[in-house]
Amino acid sequence: MRPHSPSDSSEQSSVLTIGVTDLMTSLAVIFILLFSAYVTKVSETEAQTKVSVPDSVPEVRVAKTMTEDIRGALRDHFQRFDLSLDADPTDPNVVRIVVPDALLNFEFGKGTLSAVADQFLVDAMPTYAALLCGAMRDRIDSLVIEGHTDDRGSDIYNLKLSQERSLNVMVKGLEVIKDSAPWAYRCFHEKTSASGRGRQDLVLDQSRGLDREKSRRVVFKIRLRSTEQLVEAGYSTRSLDSPAVSSRLF
Repeated sequence: MRPHSPSDSSEQSSVLTIGVTDLMTSLAVIFILLFSAYVTKVSETEAQTKVSVPDSVPEVRVAKTMTEDIRGALRDHFQRFDLSLDADPTDPNVVRIVVPDALLNFEFGKGTLSAVADQFLVDAMPTYAALLCGAMRDRIDSLVIEGHTDDRGSDIYNLKLSQERSLNVMVKGLEVIKDSAPWAYRCFHEKTSASGRGRQDLVLDQSRGLDREKSRRVVFKIRLRSTEQLVEAGYSTRSLDSPAVSSRLF
């Protein structure tokens, strides 16, 4: 029998080291795959939770009740101008007044108000001021006048243009309210802001194609107070689930 030489021991040691290294590498790969699957599952679960919120959640119930109160208070205004009140899919405490593009739309590259838009705001802004500062003052947190553009031009150009559009609407609103509803001027000024979204929320037509004309618009977003804010203001949880006794604005 040939005695073991130092070279034989070295070879065995190398083989053992390689085997252990391969095993550790395989375990590391398995761990990474399992961790990736776990993270993906958690992300999907969180996304589903954000998209679908059951009506049994108090925040959602209260928001729906207040939305119906707003719809009732603005019923005549909505019918007159063919407006709608839509829930914001990204925030249960936000509702949007959707104005037809025939009433409040902008020419390409311009932020100035048309004669039709100017007249619409003369009629509409005192109504919105009465809602924010009268009938539902304690339940509405703020109003955001949000400007939009179509897809043409750079991001910076469109951000500036959309901001100009929303600011022109707000300035016109303040001018009208100062003349026709001066009692609500300060409150409306404090609760309302103008912001520009640029080309981030483009409007698509029925065939999923881009509708550039309808994309050049302004949207009114009403932010409702959260359940926590309302309770702190003195509302009971039972009263928050019930429609308002009166929906009259004036």
